[in-house]
Amino acid sequence: MKSLIIGLGLLMVAVPSVAGPPADAVPMPYQDQVLCTPTLTSMIQALTDDYAVHISMTFMENPESGIMVVENPETGTAAILQTRQGSTCLIFSGRDLKKFVRPDNMAPPKVDIDAFEQQQQKKPTVGA
Repeated sequence: MKSLIIGLGLLMVAVPSVAGPPADAVPMPYQDQVLCTPTLTSMIQALTDDYAVHISMTFMENPESGIMVVENPETGTAAILQTRQGSTCLIFSGRDLKKFVRPDNMAPPKVDIDAFEQQQQKKPTVGA
């Protein structure tokens, strides 16, 4: 979740070769109860059986963790899953799904994503 917020911050505030959260961003502890299964298969099977969702988008947070979005456009339901080694957790689910199209002629990113990723991998993790 923290990586998602930082990623969104990247999209909002970008400086060539240096990226970070917005100037007014404040780290805050965030606790919420999530539902986890030991395998991705069991989570997807349950969501597919109950809500007829399909996987519509995936992306990596890091080599050990990823995000998956599942949705059913007919019912307007969607969910966000986080996969880690040994578990898959339902982070958020909701209704009234809306999709947006990237505007034409939008400027390219100011941040070199590959360079930013390499820079992030060099930083020590919190508590390490």
